[in-house]
Amino acid sequence: MSATFLPMKAKLLACQHQLPHKAISTDQLVEALAKLSGRKYARLARLVSYRLGVEHRHFSRSLERSVSEPSPKNSELVTAVLRGCLNEARLCVDDLDYMIGHTTTPDTQLPPSIAWVAEQLNYHGLFAELRQACTGFASGLQLALPRMESLQKPIAIVGSETGSVYFDFCSDFLNQAQLVNYMQMGDGAAGVILGPDDGGEQGIISDVYMGQIGLNKAPGLYLDGGSSSVYTQADRAKFLHDAAGVKCNGEVLFEACITALAQQGHPLESFDYIIPHQASGNIDKQFAKKTGIAASKIINDARHVGNLGSAAIWCSLSRLLQSGRLKRGDRVAILGAEATKYMYGGFIYHH
Repeated sequence: MSATFLPMKAKLLACQHQLPHKAISTDQLVEALAKLSGRKYARLARLVSYRLGVEHRHFSRSLERSVSEPSPKNSELVTAVLRGCLNEARLCVDDLDYMIGHTTTPDTQLPPSIAWVAEQLNYHGLFAELRQACTGFASGLQLALPRMESLQKPIAIVGSETGSVYFDFCSDFLNQAQLVNYMQMGDGAAGVILGPDDGGEQGIISDVYMGQIGLNKAPGLYLDGGSSSVYTQADRAKFLHDAAGVKCNGEVLFEACITALAQQGHPLESFDYIIPHQASGNIDKQFAKKTGIAASKIINDARHVGNLGSAAIWCSLSRLLQSGRLKRGDRVAILGAEATKYMYGGFIYHH
């Protein structure tokens, strides 16, 4: 199935990100494993880290004990992002028509985590939450833009993850897939406030697209503990990661993004910057080698913050905007890729 493009545009009113606590180095993660799990797992994790290329990340969990509650919580990170966005956009919270959250690691499954955000912000309006990972941003845009064009009111979209708390240092939990999760992922939140298209050419999100290639494919990443898995009711929920499947299908997802944009008259080489989903701290070199695009144009934040899942794309856009690198008229291609059931999507940002 080909990608679906929306014919409308949106004005970017604000974009912010929030990361918990100070950065944690790979050395610190390995040391925690050696202390809590044993040197065998520390050695394996070190080998995994060489492939992943993630040097730092931020966790909501403690590294002092086997399991940990999140601090800050998912909803607290989202609330901080939205407060920053509202301040940047010079809006009050009840100026928002809708708040859309997307995450795989909510505070609570029900009510949705975004409901606790509404409580913290004293927000009286509408909200919804998507249980989706790395392309949650694209689904949020697919839902938000038609409503915004109809009602002409601003909408907030925020992605967030606090998946570090799903890791257990006990030896009966650990295997290579869990060590990949541990060394690869990071916690954080990031999002935007969008307004209706103002007819201008600056700060515009356009060409919002989305597609999927996951039919009849096993998930590359999934979180158990749902109602279909009775045994998990007596076991701790965990992320299960098919790294081989992700490696096999991940490149195809990026190719689908590139093809979709090219078919709309936007070849990859026409962009000033490219933000791919970043599951690897080596994504800039890997992407440049595959496409011939200069590595300096490829945004690689995973090296510094890890794979942020649902928050990744918004976080990279926020960091790029705050870096001062963008010049008026620059165009940024967003290439989102999600391994759960192999979805892809993105948009074009006009600075």
